[in-house]
Amino acid sequence: MQKTLLVAGLTLLLSTIGYIQNQQPVDEVSMVFEQFKIQYTKSYAYVEEAYRRAIFEQNYAKILAHNADPTQTYTVGVNQFTDLTQDEFASIYLTYTPPEGWQPSYEEVVQEGVQPNDSVDWRSQVRVKDQGSCGSCWAFSAIGAVEAFLKVTKGENHNLSEQQLVDCDKVSSGCNGGYPDKALLYIKANGSTTESSYPYAAKNQACKTATGTTKISGVQNIAKTGLQAAIKQYPISVCVDASNWSGYKSGVFSNCNKNINHAVMAVGYDASGNWIIKNSWATSWGQSGFMYLQAGDTCGVTQLAVRAI
Repeated sequence: MQKTLLVAGLTLLLSTIGYIQNQQPVDEVSMVFEQFKIQYTKSYAYVEEAYRRAIFEQNYAKILAHNADPTQTYTVGVNQFTDLTQDEFASIYLTYTPPEGWQPSYEEVVQEGVQPNDSVDWRSQVRVKDQGSCGSCWAFSAIGAVEAFLKVTKGENHNLSEQQLVDCDKVSSGCNGGYPDKALLYIKANGSTTESSYPYAAKNQACKTATGTTKISGVQNIAKTGLQAAIKQYPISVCVDASNWSGYKSGVFSNCNKNINHAVMAVGYDASGNWIIKNSWATSWGQSGFMYLQAGDTCGVTQLAVRAI
């Protein structure tokens, strides 16, 4: 296995040297890679380091090229994902699967029930958390929706347990993906316990306690044309195509299709209708854990929205 990895790493490294030769000095790449390892506490075995550095160099060259393009509406940067291939990133972090039989809609979506140039921003009312190397975006989306609902509508400040859903909600598949709407139904039926009493482990475990004292009345599906009106009241759970999100740093993002594979939260929109999204990839990603999505149904954001009630 190590021999295979070494060959793959050396092959990729050699191809990378040619790829980046005219992009940036090798010394700069070395410096940035060392800083990256320190900042994100990356530690590799000797064989793996050559492989990871080769991936990092290719991704870094792409970052520089993207940010030098004046036609781009957003910037990208080095973050915790820069040493991963696209396939690795997708297999770990993009684990949401839409309901059986669901197909994306490509029709134009016009928001209803809000005033022109309206805006709302709930970022100060939500927590950015980190799902780690576990495909539990669905649990973070659901817990975030419950926490936001209770804080905005009832003035209750809860820090609830995603790990409880990962371990105990058997409708979903823990770190292998799941469903925010089903998770909200779980909380309605069983309640949710606190993060401190059931801390996050970023892995599948046996269920330690299936119930909690914090409950909601139910879950409500949000019509595609009613997303802004719903967010005006409080933040909600949405699902998106995040295939190209890994390097996002700032600006208004629109580089996506509607192959939905990730669950997040919609926590606002600006006067141009651009969506404010809260992710679960820590504050080191994006704009301190948030991003702007272009107005409309960008990345399929309006298609599978639900909220706690």
